[in-house]
Amino acid sequence: MIKSSTRVRGLPSYKPGKPIEELQRELGFEKVTKLASNESPIGPSPLVIAELEKFTRQVHLYPDGDCFELKKKLAFKEEILPNQIILGNGSNEVLELVAHSYLEEGDEALMGEYCFIVYPIVSSLSRATVVRSSMENMAIDLIDLLARVTEKTKVIFLANPNNPTGTRSTKKEIEVFLDEVPKNILVVLDEAYSEYMSPDDVLNVCEDINKHKNLLVLKTFSKAYGLAGLRVGYGMADSTIIETLNKPREPFNVNSLAQAAAIRALEDPQHVAKAVSTNKEGMIYLKSELNKLNIKTYPSYANFLLLEFKSNARTLYEELLKVGIITRPLENYGLMNHLRVTIGTEENNLQFIAELKKLI
Repeated sequence: MIKSSTRVRGLPSYKPGKPIEELQRELGFEKVTKLASNESPIGPSPLVIAELEKFTRQVHLYPDGDCFELKKKLAFKEEILPNQIILGNGSNEVLELVAHSYLEEGDEALMGEYCFIVYPIVSSLSRATVVRSSMENMAIDLIDLLARVTEKTKVIFLANPNNPTGTRSTKKEIEVFLDEVPKNILVVLDEAYSEYMSPDDVLNVCEDINKHKNLLVLKTFSKAYGLAGLRVGYGMADSTIIETLNKPREPFNVNSLAQAAAIRALEDPQHVAKAVSTNKEGMIYLKSELNKLNIKTYPSYANFLLLEFKSNARTLYEELLKVGIITRPLENYGLMNHLRVTIGTEENNLQFIAELKKLI
């Protein structure tokens, strides 16, 4: 048997939400409700669908490796320059580029106790030491993060809102934190779910990346824009950081369909507003019903809820699968008594609560 490297053998595996097709194969369901991966329940904009139908005739051609038109659109939206943007095959790829570019053996990568599992994976692959900050009430403690900074700290990963907990820091708290972080440390602010927050709590990217030359802000088209299946995300930072990240980036990393879809998605802000509105209504309903069932939830500023039960949640997860509902168990996050549940359509939410009542 060929022996794998020591840095890979010790890694946790990233386990995505169970695919709909997998459950259909296993249990024969025609219809499955997936509330596991924080996808948009209303799907992409009609403009995106129309564009994809046209663009399929060009799939024999390589994509624009520099994503010129998409960068142009994003630069206009964020009021920054195209050379302050990097596109990735999902923002996940940008996280990998950060680790490749800035972390090596002897460095420390700092992150919350319950953070997106890709942060420790990419950090460990680069031989950096993962340092975790405590999270009381499932919220990032920015003061504790700062207290754990050492001479070895090279990168801080911070999601706002946080995944998998849904909690958030205010804009003011983030700004104070950025002022305090030493300027030789890269702060990766992952705003994958920022569309669901109040605009008052979202950083002004133009102001902050120009003020803080050590700040990289990540965003994605996978959530509110409804393009999870196409994999496109981006990072924004000072041009020197972007130049560094581009060095290990693979050529043609964002496919043509993804670029075309993202451009169209940016032209339909009303669709994003509809996704956010649908999420808000569903969140209110689910929190109310879960409260009636005495199931603990945490404040969420994203498109999902973290549910806490009094015992291991694996059995409940498996029972929900048997009725065609996929939620997200969180054992690989060390949260044995928890499930993460995406806010779905009204029909999805009603079905979830109805089946949950039968099981608890």
